[in-house]
Amino acid sequence: MASVAFLFPGQGSQQPGMGEELLQDEEIAALCERCSRDADVDLRRLLTTADEDELRLTQNAQPALCFVGVALTVLMRRRGIELAAAAGHSVGEYAALAAAGALTAPQVIKAVVERGRAMADAAPDGTSSMAAVLGLDPDAVGRALDGVDGAWPANYNTPTQTVIAGTTAGLEAATQRLQDAGAKRVIPLNVSAAFHTPLMAPAAERLRQALERIEWRAPRVAVMANLTGRAHQGGERIPHVMEMQLRSPVRWAACIASLVDMGCDHFVELGPKRALTGMMRELAPGRTAVAAGSSSAVRELALPA
Repeated sequence: MASVAFLFPGQGSQQPGMGEELLQDEEIAALCERCSRDADVDLRRLLTTADEDELRLTQNAQPALCFVGVALTVLMRRRGIELAAAAGHSVGEYAALAAAGALTAPQVIKAVVERGRAMADAAPDGTSSMAAVLGLDPDAVGRALDGVDGAWPANYNTPTQTVIAGTTAGLEAATQRLQDAGAKRVIPLNVSAAFHTPLMAPAAERLRQALERIEWRAPRVAVMANLTGRAHQGGERIPHVMEMQLRSPVRWAACIASLVDMGCDHFVELGPKRALTGMMRELAPGRTAVAAGSSSAVRELALPA
C-alpha cells in the first residue's frame, strides 16, 4: 500500500472562487459556517466572491487557504484515503497540524485568523513583500544578500529556488545583487508582507498568546515543522515552534527530505493551485506527486495500491 503524505500550500496559492465547488457539499458548508462563527470571519465570502486584490491581503488569504486544506482533507478521508504524514508550507503547516488531529477545524481557523491579522498589522500593505530567486543555490543567495539592509532568505524551497523577503527598498537592492550573482530570474510574489523574517517579530509575539489559548494535542501522524525540517514532538511545544516559524525561514526542502526518509512514496497537494507539486521532481525524484484542489479532483484522484 502506498504511504501517502498530504501537503498543504502557503499564501500566494490562493485564487478567487477557490471554495465555490467545495461549499456545494453539505458537510463542508456546515463546517464553513461553524468556523466562520467561531473565528468571526466570513469564510464563505472569501471562498466564493472575494476578488484577487482582497485575497492578496494576509488577513484574508490565510484563513481562506487553511479552510480549503481542511475541507479537502475531509473529502480525502471520505474517499478512504488516509495520510501517513503531512507537511504544510508556511500557513499550510496549520492545515497539516489540523489534518493530523493536533487541533480542530474551528480552532485552526481561529488561530490562522489571528496570525493573519497580526502579520498584517506588523507590516502594512505595500511596505514589504517577497520574491522567488531561481537558478542560484541557497549559499549563493545568502552571499548575495550579505550586507543588504532589509532583505533575508525566507523559504529554502529547493536547491535551485529560494524565496527572499524584506522591505520594498531591501528587495530592490537584493534583486540587483542576485541578478549580478547569476540568478536566472527574481520573481515578485503575490503576497503583502515579508513573512518568515525578523520583521515578523511583533506578529510572532502576538500570535504566541493566541496559540497558548489552544489545547494542542500530539499529532496522530508525523507533521514536519517548517522551523526544523523534522517532525513536531508532542503538543506542548507547538506554540513555541509555530511562533518561531513566523520569524524564521521555511526549510521546505528539509521537510520533504524527512518525509521521504520515513518512507512516504506518494504526495498529494491539497490546495487550489499546483504550488508545491512542481517542486517534487527536484525534491523527491522517483516518487509520485499529484494535486487535488477541488471536490471533483479528489473524486478523480487515482493512487497506486
